[in-house]
Amino acid sequence: MRNLINIFAIALIAVFLSSCILEDQEPEYDVVGAVGTIATLTASSTTPAVGETVTFTLLVYSEHEPATELRMNRLQAGTATNLETRSFSNWNTEDSYRETFQFQVPQGTAGTALTIQFALVTQSNFITTRNITLNVRP
Repeated sequence: MRNLINIFAIALIAVFLSSCILEDQEPEYDVVGAVGTIATLTASSTTPAVGETVTFTLLVYSEHEPATELRMNRLQAGTATNLETRSFSNWNTEDSYRETFQFQVPQGTAGTALTIQFALVTQSNFITTRNITLNVRP
């Protein structure tokens, strides 16, 4: 009986050991069209008055390929108007970056909602966006 238990234990260990397969940590495929990430987007005020300057703070990263641009756009009726563009030449894919933008609320927008869009562009020209709405006080 004891021999039968020993044989069973050895067979069980052999099954478990043979199921261990050593694999690479990284997948065996190329990442095509990697996009960046806008992890956080905050505004100094989401209810500004006309003429007030709003500061936007973003935390961005792109871990698979370098980012080339970060754009601040104003969306109106589905159309994006570029307000400012930051270009990057030495992007480190292992770091995140904190960027700040300034926006002065224009005249004639009292009582309206302004949508500000931030777009992070990678080397492959793939874009990820994040929006924030400012409700301008009357």
